[in-house]
Amino acid sequence: MKKQWMYLLMAAGLSAGILSGCSAAGADGGSGTAKSSVAQDGSGAGGSASSKEADGAGKTEAGSGETGSGGTGSGQAGSRQESWDADTVTIYVPTKAGNQADLYIRFITPVLEKKLGKSFVVVNQTDGNGVVAYETVRNAQKDGSTLLYFLNSMVVQSHTGVYDKTLPENFTPLAVDTSTGSMWLTVKADSKYQSVQDIIDDVKANPGKITYGMTSGQALHMLGGMMETDMGASLAMVDAGGNAERLISLLGGNVDFTFVSTSAAEQYLETNEIKVLGCVTGTGERDPLYPDIPSVTEEGLASTMFGFDTLLLGPAGMDPELVEEINTAFQDAMMDKEVVDQFAAMKNTMEALDVEGSAAYIREFDAKMAENAKLLGFE
Repeated sequence: MKKQWMYLLMAAGLSAGILSGCSAAGADGGSGTAKSSVAQDGSGAGGSASSKEADGAGKTEAGSGETGSGGTGSGQAGSRQESWDADTVTIYVPTKAGNQADLYIRFITPVLEKKLGKSFVVVNQTDGNGVVAYETVRNAQKDGSTLLYFLNSMVVQSHTGVYDKTLPENFTPLAVDTSTGSMWLTVKADSKYQSVQDIIDDVKANPGKITYGMTSGQALHMLGGMMETDMGASLAMVDAGGNAERLISLLGGNVDFTFVSTSAAEQYLETNEIKVLGCVTGTGERDPLYPDIPSVTEEGLASTMFGFDTLLLGPAGMDPELVEEINTAFQDAMMDKEVVDQFAAMKNTMEALDVEGSAAYIREFDAKMAENAKLLGFE
Protein backbone atom coordinates (compact mmCIF):
# COMPACT_ATOMS: atom_id res chain seq x y z
CA MET A 1 0.00 0.00 0.00
CA LYS A 2 1.42 3.35 -0.91
CA LYS A 3 0.64 6.94 -0.04
CA GLN A 4 2.15 9.83 -1.95
CA TRP A 5 3.12 12.97 0.01
CA MET A 6 5.92 15.34 -1.09
CA TYR A 7 7.88 17.85 0.87
CA LEU A 8 10.79 19.80 -0.60
CA LEU A 9 13.32 20.80 1.98
CA MET A 10 15.36 23.73 0.85
CA ALA A 11 17.98 25.15 3.29
CA ALA A 12 21.56 24.42 4.17
CA GLY A 13 22.14 22.16 7.06
CA LEU A 14 20.89 18.67 6.29
CA SER A 15 24.12 17.03 5.36
CA ALA A 16 26.26 18.65 8.04
CA GLY A 17 24.41 16.73 10.71
CA ILE A 18 24.21 13.71 8.48
CA LEU A 19 27.86 13.11 7.89
CA SER A 20 29.27 14.10 11.24
CA GLY A 21 25.99 13.22 12.96
CA CYS A 22 26.35 9.55 12.18
CA SER A 23 28.06 9.49 15.54
CA ALA A 24 26.51 10.69 18.77
CA ALA A 25 28.64 13.84 18.99
CA GLY A 26 27.40 17.19 17.70
CA ALA A 27 26.87 20.88 18.14
CA ASP A 28 24.76 22.55 20.79
CA GLY A 29 21.25 23.42 19.71
CA GLY A 30 19.49 26.74 19.60
CA SER A 31 16.75 27.91 21.89
CA GLY A 32 13.05 28.25 21.35
CA THR A 33 9.68 28.10 23.03
CA ALA A 34 7.94 25.01 21.68
CA LYS A 35 6.47 23.31 24.72
CA SER A 36 6.95 19.87 23.21
CA SER A 37 10.67 20.16 22.69
CA VAL A 38 12.17 20.54 26.14
CA ALA A 39 15.85 19.80 25.63
CA GLN A 40 17.22 17.44 28.22
CA ASP A 41 20.37 15.49 28.72
CA GLY A 42 20.29 11.92 29.93
CA SER A 43 19.96 13.01 33.54
CA GLY A 44 16.97 15.22 32.79
CA ALA A 45 18.76 18.56 32.91
CA GLY A 46 16.80 20.80 30.66
CA GLY A 47 17.20 23.59 28.20
CA SER A 48 14.66 25.00 25.80
CA ALA A 49 13.99 23.52 22.41
CA SER A 50 14.62 24.84 18.95
CA SER A 51 11.63 24.78 16.64
CA LYS A 52 13.14 27.20 14.12
CA GLU A 53 15.86 24.98 12.69
CA ALA A 54 15.71 21.51 11.27
CA ASP A 55 15.87 19.57 8.15
CA GLY A 56 14.34 16.60 6.47
CA ALA A 57 10.86 15.61 5.33
CA GLY A 58 9.62 14.87 1.93
CA LYS A 59 7.19 12.99 -0.12
CA THR A 60 5.55 10.00 1.44
CA GLU A 61 5.84 6.86 -0.58
CA ALA A 62 5.20 3.75 1.40
CA GLY A 63 7.63 0.95 0.72
CA SER A 64 6.70 -2.64 0.19
CA GLY A 65 7.55 -5.76 2.09
CA GLU A 66 6.23 -8.36 4.45
CA THR A 67 5.32 -7.07 7.85
CA GLY A 68 5.38 -10.00 10.25
CA SER A 69 2.94 -9.11 13.06
CA GLY A 70 2.25 -5.78 11.41
CA GLY A 71 5.96 -5.05 11.10
CA THR A 72 6.44 -4.81 14.83
CA GLY A 73 10.00 -5.60 15.78
CA SER A 74 10.41 -9.20 16.80
CA GLY A 75 6.91 -10.02 15.63
CA GLN A 76 5.65 -10.91 19.11
CA ALA A 77 2.62 -8.82 19.92
CA GLY A 78 2.65 -7.13 23.31
CA SER A 79 -0.27 -6.49 25.62
CA ARG A 80 -3.28 -5.10 23.80
CA GLN A 81 -3.10 -1.33 23.40
CA GLU A 82 -6.16 0.07 21.70
CA SER A 83 -4.89 3.64 21.35
CA TRP A 84 -1.89 5.85 21.91
CA ASP A 85 -3.13 7.01 25.29
CA ALA A 86 0.13 8.04 26.96
CA ASP A 87 -0.26 11.62 28.21
CA THR A 88 3.47 12.27 27.95
CA VAL A 89 5.70 10.78 25.26
CA THR A 90 9.45 10.82 25.80
CA ILE A 91 11.54 10.64 22.65
CA TYR A 92 15.20 9.76 23.09
CA VAL A 93 17.61 11.25 20.54
CA PRO A 94 21.19 9.94 20.83
CA THR A 95 22.81 13.18 19.68
CA LYS A 96 23.59 16.51 21.22
CA ALA A 97 21.01 19.26 20.85
CA GLY A 98 21.36 20.91 17.47
CA ASN A 99 22.47 17.85 15.51
CA GLN A 100 20.44 16.67 12.56
CA ALA A 101 18.12 14.15 14.18
CA ASP A 102 17.55 16.48 17.12
CA LEU A 103 16.54 19.31 14.82
CA TYR A 104 14.24 17.06 12.83
CA ILE A 105 12.25 15.81 15.78
CA ARG A 106 11.94 19.29 17.27
CA PHE A 107 10.22 20.36 14.08
CA ILE A 108 7.68 17.61 14.36
CA THR A 109 6.85 17.36 18.07
CA PRO A 110 5.12 20.75 18.45
CA VAL A 111 2.68 19.76 15.71
CA LEU A 112 2.12 16.36 17.30
CA GLU A 113 1.26 18.12 20.55
CA LYS A 114 -1.29 20.35 18.90
CA LYS A 115 -2.89 17.51 16.98
CA LEU A 116 -2.89 14.92 19.75
CA GLY A 117 -3.08 16.94 22.96
CA LYS A 118 -0.07 15.14 24.41
CA SER A 119 3.18 16.42 25.83
CA PHE A 120 6.34 15.40 23.95
CA VAL A 121 9.69 15.56 25.70
CA VAL A 122 12.89 15.24 23.68
CA VAL A 123 15.79 13.77 25.66
CA ASN A 124 19.30 14.13 24.23
CA GLN A 125 21.14 11.08 25.55
CA THR A 126 24.59 10.61 24.01
CA ASP A 127 26.21 8.28 26.56
CA GLY A 128 27.95 5.24 25.14
CA ASN A 129 27.76 6.51 21.55
CA GLY A 130 23.99 6.35 21.84
CA VAL A 131 23.81 2.89 23.39
CA VAL A 132 22.27 4.17 26.63
CA ALA A 133 19.41 5.71 24.65
CA TYR A 134 18.99 2.55 22.59
CA GLU A 135 18.79 0.34 25.66
CA THR A 136 16.43 2.71 27.46
CA VAL A 137 13.91 2.41 24.65
CA ARG A 138 14.51 -1.30 24.03
CA ASN A 139 13.58 -2.02 27.64
CA ALA A 140 10.72 0.50 27.84
CA GLN A 141 7.01 -0.15 28.18
CA LYS A 142 5.30 -1.07 24.90
CA ASP A 143 2.61 1.60 25.25
CA GLY A 144 4.21 4.24 23.00
CA SER A 145 5.29 6.43 25.92
CA THR A 146 9.04 5.99 25.29
CA LEU A 147 10.39 6.14 21.73
CA LEU A 148 13.69 6.55 19.89
CA TYR A 149 14.40 8.86 16.97
CA PHE A 150 17.69 8.71 15.12
CA LEU A 151 19.46 8.25 11.81
CA ASN A 152 19.92 4.91 10.09
CA SER A 153 23.54 4.98 11.26
CA MET A 154 22.14 3.14 14.29
CA VAL A 155 21.84 0.12 12.02
CA VAL A 156 25.48 0.52 11.04
CA GLN A 157 26.48 0.64 14.71
CA SER A 158 24.76 -2.67 15.37
CA HIS A 159 27.14 -4.36 12.92
CA THR A 160 30.39 -2.55 13.69
CA GLY A 161 30.77 -3.33 17.37
CA VAL A 162 29.25 -0.14 18.78
CA TYR A 163 25.93 -1.78 19.70
CA ASP A 164 25.37 -5.49 20.25
CA LYS A 165 21.67 -5.64 19.42
CA THR A 166 20.16 -5.69 15.92
CA LEU A 167 17.08 -3.66 15.07
CA PRO A 168 14.73 -6.20 13.47
CA GLU A 169 14.73 -8.43 16.56
CA ASN A 170 14.86 -5.76 19.26
CA PHE A 171 12.81 -2.77 18.13
CA THR A 172 9.48 -1.95 16.52
CA PRO A 173 9.77 0.20 13.37
CA LEU A 174 7.17 2.95 13.77
CA ALA A 175 8.06 5.35 10.96
CA VAL A 176 10.96 5.56 8.52
CA ASP A 177 11.66 8.60 6.36
CA THR A 178 14.11 8.07 3.53
CA SER A 179 16.23 10.88 2.14
CA THR A 180 16.81 11.74 -1.51
CA GLY A 181 19.48 14.24 -0.52
CA SER A 182 23.16 13.63 -1.10
CA MET A 183 26.67 14.08 0.09
CA TRP A 184 29.52 14.94 -2.19
CA LEU A 185 32.68 13.11 -3.16
CA THR A 186 35.29 15.84 -2.91
CA VAL A 187 38.96 16.29 -3.68
CA LYS A 188 41.32 19.25 -3.38
CA ALA A 189 41.05 21.83 -6.12
CA ASP A 190 44.53 20.97 -7.37
CA SER A 191 43.95 17.21 -7.25
CA LYS A 192 44.94 15.17 -10.28
CA TYR A 193 41.50 13.58 -10.17
CA GLN A 194 38.98 15.10 -12.57
CA SER A 195 36.28 12.44 -12.28
CA VAL A 196 35.11 9.51 -10.19
CA GLN A 197 36.49 7.24 -12.89
CA ASP A 198 39.95 8.75 -12.34
CA ILE A 199 39.79 7.66 -8.70
CA ILE A 200 38.58 4.18 -9.65
CA ASP A 201 41.42 3.77 -12.12
CA ASP A 202 44.02 4.96 -9.62
CA VAL A 203 42.75 2.67 -6.85
CA LYS A 204 42.89 -0.31 -9.19
CA ALA A 205 46.43 0.60 -10.25
CA ASN A 206 47.55 1.27 -6.67
CA PRO A 207 45.49 -0.93 -4.32
CA GLY A 208 45.76 -0.03 -0.67
CA LYS A 209 47.54 3.26 -1.35
CA ILE A 210 44.81 5.79 -2.20
CA THR A 211 43.62 7.40 1.04
CA TYR A 212 39.93 7.80 1.79
CA GLY A 213 38.77 9.95 4.71
CA MET A 214 35.94 8.36 6.71
CA THR A 215 34.53 7.99 10.21
CA SER A 216 35.39 4.60 11.69
CA GLY A 217 32.48 2.28 12.36
CA GLN A 218 29.95 4.68 10.90
CA ALA A 219 28.19 5.28 7.59
CA LEU A 220 31.25 6.51 5.70
CA HIS A 221 33.15 3.41 6.75
CA MET A 222 30.40 1.33 5.17
CA LEU A 223 30.61 3.47 2.04
CA GLY A 224 34.30 2.70 1.86
CA GLY A 225 33.52 -1.02 1.91
CA MET A 226 30.96 -0.59 -0.85
CA MET A 227 33.48 1.27 -3.00
CA GLU A 228 36.11 -1.41 -2.45
CA THR A 229 33.62 -4.06 -3.56
CA ASP A 230 32.69 -2.11 -6.68
CA MET A 231 36.29 -1.34 -7.58
CA GLY A 232 37.65 -4.77 -6.77
CA ALA A 233 40.56 -3.14 -4.95
CA SER A 234 41.27 -1.86 -1.46
CA LEU A 235 41.46 1.69 -0.20
CA ALA A 236 43.68 3.07 2.52
CA MET A 237 40.90 4.13 4.89
CA VAL A 238 41.78 6.94 7.29
CA ASP A 239 39.62 7.75 10.32
CA ALA A 240 39.40 11.48 9.73
CA GLY A 241 36.56 12.35 12.13
CA GLY A 242 33.49 14.42 11.41
CA ASN A 243 32.57 16.69 8.55
CA ALA A 244 34.80 19.63 9.45
CA GLU A 245 37.72 17.40 10.40
CA ARG A 246 37.53 15.49 7.12
CA LEU A 247 37.66 18.70 5.14
CA ILE A 248 40.70 19.80 7.12
CA SER A 249 42.37 16.47 6.38
CA LEU A 250 41.51 16.81 2.71
CA LEU A 251 42.84 20.34 2.41
CA GLY A 252 45.92 19.38 4.40
CA GLY A 253 46.72 16.58 1.99
CA ASN A 254 46.20 13.84 4.57
CA VAL A 255 43.54 12.09 2.48
CA ASP A 256 43.07 11.92 -1.28
CA PHE A 257 39.28 12.11 -1.23
CA THR A 258 36.30 11.97 1.09
CA PHE A 259 32.55 12.49 1.26
CA VAL A 260 31.24 15.65 2.88
CA SER A 261 27.89 17.34 3.33
CA THR A 262 26.59 19.64 0.66
CA SER A 263 26.38 22.55 3.08
CA ALA A 264 29.93 22.06 4.33
CA ALA A 265 31.30 21.69 0.82
CA GLU A 266 29.61 24.75 -0.65
CA GLN A 267 31.70 27.28 1.24
CA TYR A 268 34.91 25.64 0.02
CA LEU A 269 33.57 25.52 -3.52
CA GLU A 270 33.01 29.25 -3.37
CA THR A 271 36.65 29.79 -2.45
CA ASN A 272 37.82 27.28 -5.08
CA GLU A 273 39.55 25.07 -2.51
CA ILE A 274 37.84 21.82 -3.47
CA LYS A 275 36.28 20.05 -6.43
CA VAL A 276 33.11 17.95 -6.33
CA LEU A 277 33.36 14.90 -8.56
CA GLY A 278 30.15 13.12 -7.66
CA CYS A 279 27.44 12.51 -5.10
CA VAL A 280 26.11 9.52 -3.20
CA THR A 281 22.41 8.98 -2.54
CA GLY A 282 20.28 6.18 -1.20
CA THR A 283 18.85 5.40 -4.64
CA GLY A 284 21.94 5.75 -6.81
CA GLU A 285 20.28 8.58 -8.67
CA ARG A 286 21.38 12.20 -8.82
CA ASP A 287 20.31 14.59 -6.10
CA PRO A 288 17.29 16.39 -7.62
CA LEU A 289 18.49 19.66 -6.13
CA TYR A 290 21.93 19.28 -7.73
CA PRO A 291 21.13 17.63 -11.07
CA ASP A 292 24.45 18.59 -12.66
CA ILE A 293 26.48 16.48 -10.22
CA PRO A 294 26.67 12.83 -11.33
CA SER A 295 26.03 10.10 -8.81
CA VAL A 296 28.96 7.82 -8.00
CA THR A 297 26.64 4.95 -8.90
CA GLU A 298 26.27 6.08 -12.48
CA GLU A 299 30.00 6.80 -12.61
CA GLY A 300 30.89 3.16 -12.10
CA LEU A 301 30.37 2.38 -8.39
CA ALA A 302 27.26 0.32 -8.98
CA SER A 303 26.44 -0.70 -5.40
CA THR A 304 27.74 2.40 -3.63
CA MET A 305 24.50 3.89 -2.32
CA PHE A 306 23.63 5.26 1.09
CA GLY A 307 20.70 7.44 2.07
CA PHE A 308 20.81 9.27 5.38
CA ASP A 309 17.39 8.30 6.59
CA THR A 310 15.59 8.73 9.91
CA LEU A 311 13.98 6.08 12.10
CA LEU A 312 11.25 6.32 14.74
CA LEU A 313 11.44 3.18 16.88
CA GLY A 314 9.77 1.62 19.89
CA PRO A 315 10.52 -1.53 21.89
CA ALA A 316 9.86 -4.85 20.19
CA GLY A 317 6.42 -6.39 20.47
CA MET A 318 4.21 -3.31 20.29
CA ASP A 319 0.59 -3.84 19.36
CA PRO A 320 0.05 -3.51 15.57
CA GLU A 321 -2.90 -1.13 15.95
CA LEU A 322 -0.85 1.15 18.18
CA VAL A 323 2.00 1.02 15.66
CA GLU A 324 -0.38 2.04 12.89
CA GLU A 325 -1.74 4.90 14.98
CA ILE A 326 1.72 6.26 15.78
CA ASN A 327 2.84 5.98 12.16
CA THR A 328 -0.23 7.81 10.92
CA ALA A 329 0.12 10.58 13.52
CA PHE A 330 3.82 11.03 12.83
CA GLN A 331 3.53 11.15 9.06
CA ASP A 332 0.46 13.40 9.26
CA ALA A 333 2.51 15.82 11.34
CA MET A 334 5.12 15.88 8.60
CA MET A 335 2.41 16.95 6.17
CA ASP A 336 1.31 19.85 8.36
CA LYS A 337 1.82 23.25 6.74
CA GLU A 338 3.75 24.50 9.76
CA VAL A 339 6.25 21.68 9.37
CA VAL A 340 6.36 21.86 5.58
CA ASP A 341 7.01 25.61 5.67
CA GLN A 342 9.94 25.14 8.06
CA PHE A 343 11.28 22.20 6.10
CA ALA A 344 11.19 24.34 2.97
CA ALA A 345 14.41 25.88 4.26
CA MET A 346 16.31 22.61 3.85
CA LYS A 347 17.93 21.24 0.72
CA ASN A 348 16.52 17.75 0.81
CA THR A 349 13.46 15.67 0.07
CA MET A 350 12.18 12.78 2.16
CA GLU A 351 9.90 9.84 1.48
CA ALA A 352 7.81 8.88 4.50
CA LEU A 353 7.03 5.17 4.70
CA ASP A 354 3.94 3.55 6.16
CA VAL A 355 4.09 0.70 8.66
CA GLU A 356 4.74 -2.04 6.12
CA GLY A 357 7.30 0.03 4.27
CA SER A 358 9.09 0.97 7.48
CA ALA A 359 9.37 -2.66 8.59
CA ALA A 360 10.63 -3.73 5.17
CA TYR A 361 13.19 -0.92 5.15
CA ILE A 362 14.61 -2.00 8.52
CA ARG A 363 14.93 -5.63 7.45
CA GLU A 364 16.52 -4.87 4.10
CA PHE A 365 18.87 -2.17 5.33
CA ASP A 366 19.96 -4.30 8.27
CA ALA A 367 20.78 -7.19 5.93
CA LYS A 368 22.78 -4.93 3.63
CA MET A 369 24.78 -3.42 6.50
CA ALA A 370 25.46 -6.88 7.95
CA GLU A 371 26.88 -7.99 4.61
CA ASN A 372 29.07 -4.90 4.28
CA ALA A 373 30.30 -5.23 7.85
CA LYS A 374 31.49 -8.76 7.14
CA LEU A 375 33.41 -7.56 4.10
CA LEU A 376 35.09 -4.95 6.29
CA GLY A 377 36.02 -7.56 8.87
CA PHE A 378 33.61 -6.51 11.61
CA GLU A 379 31.69 -9.79 11.76
